[in-house]
Amino acid sequence: MQLPLLNALKTFIVSAQRLNFTKASEDLLVSPSAISHQIKILEEYLGYKLFFRKNRTLILTQEGEQLFFKLEKPFQEISHALVESRTPRGKMRINLSLRPFISSMWLTKQLEFFWKTHPLIEIHLIHNLLPPDFQRDHIKFAIVWGKNDWPDCETVKLVPGNLTPICSAEYFEKYGPFESLEQLRNVTLLHEESNSSWTEWFQKKFNTPILGQHNIYIDDTNVRLNSVRNHQGVMLGCPFLQRPFLQSGELIQLFEETLEDYSYFLVYPKSVQLNERELEFVQWLESIAVSNDKEFFC
Repeated sequence: MQLPLLNALKTFIVSAQRLNFTKASEDLLVSPSAISHQIKILEEYLGYKLFFRKNRTLILTQEGEQLFFKLEKPFQEISHALVESRTPRGKMRINLSLRPFISSMWLTKQLEFFWKTHPLIEIHLIHNLLPPDFQRDHIKFAIVWGKNDWPDCETVKLVPGNLTPICSAEYFEKYGPFESLEQLRNVTLLHEESNSSWTEWFQKKFNTPILGQHNIYIDDTNVRLNSVRNHQGVMLGCPFLQRPFLQSGELIQLFEETLEDYSYFLVYPKSVQLNERELEFVQWLESIAVSNDKEFFC
């Protein structure tokens, strides 16, 4: 069996998934120039170009697309085979991609009970702020945040978001009360990657999508929460996940109005067939899913 240029082929697969040599270099722990060098070696061996640049974007050539289509699945199978070979005999490994916030504030607190009742299943948590890519990330499951808009996936609602404005008691004492639109517009609003959630909340509460005058964007909810606890502004938070801080009086829920469309969901591709232990994992998550009882949240 002759398998030439395996390193170059692996470099090509990751580069084709990322369509960015810099990101591919981060995945493979090499320099961007090393990525370019391996791609050049493979192109010289094959006799055609694999990528071209357009408006600073990396795009596969037609030949590159055909090669990627033929090679991606075999490389995935090799990766899965190696992962399974590393797992202790008799055990099943499940890779789960999720955001750090839902992991630290909810899931990891539950895992002790799972491990006691399912000793042959190993859960490997992969923390990621980006949407899951099941093929690229070699995962079958992810916990994601959103409005259940994943048509190609099976979904299980785990924790309702019930987003509502939350700030620290000290911030409220200094700038509150926030009883009117103008009062709330004058505070610092802490956003996720975009201002869409705050826009929706303003529309629901005040019948206007207008935002505040001071806005900070923080993509990690853990960091946003720390900013709120350090009296730096107001965030839209999930009362259930922040219940300990609300009960202690450190944080204050400002209004009863909540955005109920957002939730944390378990998702996995409809195209995959789950084995017995993977089904046990899904059923366990369903069993600990949080109720959407308003009294429980507010």
